[in-house]
Amino acid sequence: MSPLKTSLIAALVSAALTAGCLFFLSHRRAPEAARLRHQNDEMRYQASQRRQAQMRAVAPAASSAMAEPTASPASTRASSSASNPRPVENYRNEGQATPLAALQTFAWACDRGDTETVAHMLLFDGASRKKLEAFIAALPEEARADWKSVDEMAAAALTYTIMGHPFPNADILEAATFEQVSEDRALYRLPGSPKDRTPFQKTGGVWKYVITEEVADLYIAENTAPQPQPSVH
Repeated sequence: MSPLKTSLIAALVSAALTAGCLFFLSHRRAPEAARLRHQNDEMRYQASQRRQAQMRAVAPAASSAMAEPTASPASTRASSSASNPRPVENYRNEGQATPLAALQTFAWACDRGDTETVAHMLLFDGASRKKLEAFIAALPEEARADWKSVDEMAAAALTYTIMGHPFPNADILEAATFEQVSEDRALYRLPGSPKDRTPFQKTGGVWKYVITEEVADLYIAENTAPQPQPSVH
C-alpha cells in the first residue's frame, strides 16, 4: 500500500473516530442538560411556594398578637419576632395608584410568575394589540390553543422574560424616577438598563404597564421563522 493511500485511510479513520466521539458526547450531555433545566424549573417552583407560605404565615401571627390584650407591647413584639420572623421580600404589592406603585406591583407579580395579575396590568398602545392578535391567528392550531387571549400570551411572555432579567429589588425601585410625558403617561428611568424608558399609563384611575407597537413588533420578529428565499437560477 502506497504512503498516500495509508495517509488517506488514517485521515478517514481519524475523522470517523472524532465524529463518533462528538456524537457520543452530545448524546450523553443532552439528558444532563434536560435534567439541569428540570432542576432549575423545580427550584423556581419551590422558591415561589416558600415565598407564598411565608406570606401566609405573617397574617396569622399578626392576628394572634392582636388577640392577646394582656400581653405587653414589648413582649408581644419580641414573641412575634422570635417565632414568626418577617420574611425578606424582594418585591412588594403596592397597588396601582401611582406609576411607582404600579412598577412595584408589576415587578412583584412577575417575580411570582403571577401571569393573571400581570395580564390585568397591561395596556396595549396603538396597534400593538391588533398586531399581536394577527400574529396569534397565523399560528398553527395547536399553538393557538395555548392562549385564550392576546393578554394571556403577552403576560406569559413578559413574565418569563422578566423572571430571567428581573427589575431591581423593592428598596432600589423605591428610589425610581419617572419622566412625566403627560398627565396620564410616565416613563420609568433607569439609564443604562434595558428597562430604561419603560412606559406606564393611567387608565380607569390606575396605572398600567404599556405594551408599545415597537415591543409588539420586536416580539413578533423574534418569534417568526424566516421565510425561505427563492432560488436564483
